[in-house]
Amino acid sequence: MNFASSALARVDGAHEDEPTASFMRGRTEFVLPKAPVTRQELFDLVRSSDSARLRLPHDLSFPDKADEDGEHSLRAWTYALVSRVIETTGPALSKEADRQTPPLVATEPADAPTLVSIESHASAAVAAVDGIHRAVASVSGADAAAVALFTADALESTARIYGCGGTVRRRLCDALTFAGAGFEFPWNEIRSDAESLAILYNFSPFQDTGSTVASKRLRMFSESFDVIACSFLQHKKQDPTVESISRPYVVSKEFLPLTPSWASWASFRAFAERAAAAAGERVRTRTDYRRLYTRAMWAPALYAGARVKFMQPDLPWTAEFSDPLSLDVEGTSRGGSLPRDAFTAPLIDEWERDFGPLEELDLTIFRFAELLVYAYADEIIFTNEHQRLVMLESIRRPQLRERVASISTVSHHPTLDSGFYDLEHVDYPLDDDHLHLGYFGEFYTARGITEITDALRSLPESVRARARLHVFTNYIPESAGGVKPASFSRSQFDLLVQRTLDGVGISGVEDLVVFNNSLPYLRFLAVTQKLDYLIVTDAQSGTGHSVNPYLPSKWSDYLGSAARVWALVEQESVLSTMDLDVRTPIGDTHAARAAIWTMGEEKFGPAATIPLSNGDVL
Repeated sequence: MNFASSALARVDGAHEDEPTASFMRGRTEFVLPKAPVTRQELFDLVRSSDSARLRLPHDLSFPDKADEDGEHSLRAWTYALVSRVIETTGPALSKEADRQTPPLVATEPADAPTLVSIESHASAAVAAVDGIHRAVASVSGADAAAVALFTADALESTARIYGCGGTVRRRLCDALTFAGAGFEFPWNEIRSDAESLAILYNFSPFQDTGSTVASKRLRMFSESFDVIACSFLQHKKQDPTVESISRPYVVSKEFLPLTPSWASWASFRAFAERAAAAAGERVRTRTDYRRLYTRAMWAPALYAGARVKFMQPDLPWTAEFSDPLSLDVEGTSRGGSLPRDAFTAPLIDEWERDFGPLEELDLTIFRFAELLVYAYADEIIFTNEHQRLVMLESIRRPQLRERVASISTVSHHPTLDSGFYDLEHVDYPLDDDHLHLGYFGEFYTARGITEITDALRSLPESVRARARLHVFTNYIPESAGGVKPASFSRSQFDLLVQRTLDGVGISGVEDLVVFNNSLPYLRFLAVTQKLDYLIVTDAQSGTGHSVNPYLPSKWSDYLGSAARVWALVEQESVLSTMDLDVRTPIGDTHAARAAIWTMGEEKFGPAATIPLSNGDVL
């Protein structure tokens, strides 16, 4: 085995009487002594050598088990090879002791490693683990277990860096992920014990925007979490790619086997009670959690969070709202009435003691969830300033409104590092002869792209023919590769497909639109890099809102992509103020037409004009 080139060769030579292992340093050979050697002595011997040899008697098969003494077993030989790829940095850290908890504020230690050194270390750590895995695969039984013990040595200094917390931890975890640390990587060898607790109604690997954003938020916190969530088996697709985002920070996940629901109080209560009970057990054994984190969507997590806060008032509660819960897109109230039962009565009574009588409009399943957060959370995260304004306006009690204003922050949906966009290798063929526009997402009453297809229909053939609109969504025609879920009736599926066709405005431009099924999250990120422009559209807010309170989560994904972004915006929306490459008003076909024409000219050069009968030109 040549250590410089990693070349491994077998040579049949003279017969040997007994097996020997030796190491070469230049022309000098050092034979592994028959007396047992310590692991450190073996490390030192190997590190000072250029190559290694294992000589076996002619009639002796390659040993796969340790001898009584073990010095000439394959285990000893593998120890030697493994030691070439691990760093010894002193005694291994104990998970139970001597590991400092990083501060809540993400400050870097004065002696924090640089990004370059972290990336170099991460690559070496992944290579070391890969080497150990290969070594384990070459032995059996007790030898395999013994070789596997080297993993802790290999990751010892990695665990020290992880223990710095904050930005250093996030840089390390990203670097490990980009270097190839996937599902098989022993994250438990470097993770700290759980520092915080998260109750998230939907969480990875179940496919949902809320699940993905929560994963990204855990990464931004850069704390190690215990997670309690609802199981969405048989209700949501699974997307294992999202695990790459949160895996470095999740110590444990507990999925409660309950039936999920968007707006059923019975389901809300079942989850809140079970999640709070599970959280209580964890808090009793871990009294030093630094925070409880909950996020809505979906609302049941907030009820569970309030219940835990009442049981553990000293546990800081961070609650996040993705959108206004109790107001729909038109600004009108939503959510069924909240019953007074064994779960809600103590919460209602406590709230009224602190802030006065509740009105009937307050006692709905969505509104009361908001009020519990306003009253008892220690930190509230809004995802944009307009959302914060609208939700503050809905608070009728000045004292409570002042409280929310004082403890709330605005933090857009997190954007991932560019390295995540290159993790998945995708084969989505695109030619250079067309302008490729991409739309990713679902279609709703308040969200479609018909102004784009209207614009395409109005363009001259010389311009229109060079455009391609790539649509990635859940419900597409079977002729384009769509598949009816087994749980859907034919009429249900056809209705959803028609909603897609109507949201696109397919009529007359069928040859310009390419339908695709929705992609796993990291594959979606990779495909965005291949397109020329990514389309994001504001939700059309109703007159019930003083301002548009929505910022599409898709914007945070597009922001990290190499592609340009075309936004269809409402006037003075938060999205309209972002650093966009192209912005046109929602519903404005003429502006969309001009935008597509300009995009085409920028890519292909000026288009030929077509004369009209009145003397004008297109």
